[in-house]
Amino acid sequence: MDRWTEGEVTTGIVPIHFYQTGATDKPALVLAHGFTDNGLCWARVVEKLKSSFNIVMVDARNHGQSGQGIGDSSDLVDDLASVIKHLGLEPAMAIGHSMGAGTVAGLAANYPELVARIVLEDPPWSENPGNESEESANKRREGFKQYLASIKEMSKEDILALGHKQHPRWHADDFPDWVQSNLQVGELALEGLKYSDWRLNIPKIQCPALLVYADGKRDGMLKQAVVDSILSENSNFEACHIPDAGHNVRRENFSAYVTAVSDFLSA
Repeated sequence: MDRWTEGEVTTGIVPIHFYQTGATDKPALVLAHGFTDNGLCWARVVEKLKSSFNIVMVDARNHGQSGQGIGDSSDLVDDLASVIKHLGLEPAMAIGHSMGAGTVAGLAANYPELVARIVLEDPPWSENPGNESEESANKRREGFKQYLASIKEMSKEDILALGHKQHPRWHADDFPDWVQSNLQVGELALEGLKYSDWRLNIPKIQCPALLVYADGKRDGMLKQAVVDSILSENSNFEACHIPDAGHNVRRENFSAYVTAVSDFLSA
């Protein structure tokens, strides 16, 4: 962290915070985290890849040190595009996890000039996507608010203990930034954010793309049927199944994840 720089990009509504390794003579790699994480939750991956890339870790709006503001999935895409353009990174490679995977896919589909390659780590895409009902969205929001309220009542030590209980397979180095990210996430994070129809973006993605997905027997969200559908729809995609891992693929099988991602980005 001592060799990383920090900054903010003002999108016109919400300031977006980022961290950068600073090796501007290397290819740019932008990292988009999942829901309730922050940019620093990529730290272990960054340590493995920083010798080869100029890495930028972005805090999504309502997460980390970025500003608060209601936004839908397209707003998150525009935020990420603003960071890339502000820093002059285009065309950048990009990796996204979960919510961030959806953002990176939207970036590649709607700002093709900004991206060179993308990696999507277990995006939350179902076999039957569509507009989520307001009733379902409200239920998720209420559950999230209750979770946030409970976290705010806990000490960092208690949150850490909860993390170890929920994620016994994670490396110890993954937890400090995860604890901090849970304390930083804002109440507006779910307002306006609904599951979008991923099928609208897939045909528009023109760059090489890698789907990284987990074991169906665990809590992986991207199922084989969806992977097969995407591969048949767009020949720019390839897929890598990471065994012995769930939704947090990189945190549960770090070695296999880094190998797959490194091989793809350097191809």
